[in-house]
Amino acid sequence: MEQEIKALGVGYKWSKYYDDSACLMVEIKCGRRSRYISISENDAPDYLGFKFAKFRGLGEYEAYETLTEEPCVEVALTGNGGPWQRMLDRIPGWSPEDPSSRVSRNQGVVEIRGDRGENWSAELGVSSNDFRLLSRYGMATLRLKGRKNRTHDEALKFLETVGNSVLFEIDLRYGISLTMRRVRSLGGLRIGRRAARVDTPPTLPKLQYATEPLSLYWYARSAQGMPLLEFLAYYQVLEYYFPRYSQRNLLDKLRNELRDPTFRTDDDRDLSRILRISQQSGRGYGDEQSQLKSTVRYCVTEDTISGFFDVNPEVGEHFSSKQQSIVGLVPLNLGGKKADLINAICERIYEIRCRVVHSKEDGGGRAESLLMPFSPEAESLRAENVLMRFLAQKVLIAGASDLPA
Repeated sequence: MEQEIKALGVGYKWSKYYDDSACLMVEIKCGRRSRYISISENDAPDYLGFKFAKFRGLGEYEAYETLTEEPCVEVALTGNGGPWQRMLDRIPGWSPEDPSSRVSRNQGVVEIRGDRGENWSAELGVSSNDFRLLSRYGMATLRLKGRKNRTHDEALKFLETVGNSVLFEIDLRYGISLTMRRVRSLGGLRIGRRAARVDTPPTLPKLQYATEPLSLYWYARSAQGMPLLEFLAYYQVLEYYFPRYSQRNLLDKLRNELRDPTFRTDDDRDLSRILRISQQSGRGYGDEQSQLKSTVRYCVTEDTISGFFDVNPEVGEHFSSKQQSIVGLVPLNLGGKKADLINAICERIYEIRCRVVHSKEDGGGRAESLLMPFSPEAESLRAENVLMRFLAQKVLIAGASDLPA
């Protein structure tokens, strides 16, 4: 397979799946960028003879344009309202695909034509065979056929303008909500936390976890594919424990003052110090960023954080890259002092939190833009969320109590 890719003059590189098995990452041009198709050893026979160079990706969509004499732009669809085949039953002319039938090539497809002599047409339904090899999300697609586009940007504009118009009018006429799926890959890397292989069977738990933050954790786990919501839910797990762990710092300060042999209850200056420390408590000690640092520092050690990046190199590459996916973020120095790493991570988390929640003007008068849904920056939160999940788990464990036998 590798030799065939070389002969085609197509770029590629080797990577690993979560189970450490090798996969071939084949480059597909996408304007000024590239995306990669991952091919496992088992899938390799399906790609023999496949002409990768005859396709180009389009923007941030799970979409490809066929660069042949029969041009076609095809994009994966996602539906809101049930299984997509059942949704398409409402459209006149739709008939499900019958694999045993050789009669009609239009099975599984609804043809959409105009009456103004348009030089393009559309099809809605089962994906093409080529698209199934290019995309893992190709069960239902929209195909725009017949329009030859000279450049990537021209094809992308055609897809966004025409494709969204077709889908909007399908929604108007039949009440079917279908949207064009966005790409979720980051630079060809498979972003996801690598879980250590466990060879022992499960055992009954010995700990019980607080209901409220655990509910937020499950909400985050269910929000995969919605990175903004996922990030905020994990952040709220950490935030739930802010009062507990930020006040531990306050209690330590009070305890140290009271344990001082020179402390005198009849000395107004000593009592004033106690009073000033106590007045700082409120719901939590310090500003929100300080409370975040206190919480993470109490629940996670520097060695644990370093170990996380050691076993998740793709995530570490995202955090340490000189060219950050989210504008304005500072790369992490994973090889620097461990004590500085937690501070840098917490500052990064807080900055992202502010950009997700609202536009925030900092002390220097610089207004940060919002992280908008479906934007490349929002999609890059997938790597941030791998770390956020890890931190949320550690905080939940630190806040757990013994489960009665």
